[in-house]
Amino acid sequence: MAKINIVQKGPSGTVQYIEGWLKKNTCEFYFEFGGGDTVAIITIPTENTWDVKYPWASGRRKEILTFVAEELRQTQAPSSTIVWGDGYFSLMQK
Repeated sequence: MAKINIVQKGPSGTVQYIEGWLKKNTCEFYFEFGGGDTVAIITIPTENTWDVKYPWASGRRKEILTFVAEELRQTQAPSSTIVWGDGYFSLMQK
């Protein structure tokens, strides 16, 4: 079963995607709180670099990032929407 962990350091930090029981596999993404309509911006590896950075999650980029984005939206900013970009996604106020 997968989970996320948020490590906040002031106005930024990291979001960790963790899966596994005995051997934990982790993806870590940098985030910053935004201004205006932007709640937060989460930096993610592009498709070209995902498999190199996380070989244990090869071919699962979309699955994992969708899980992370939805989990963050539901637990941290339920009234926001997810906006995808190249190398990031944002949580935006509706």
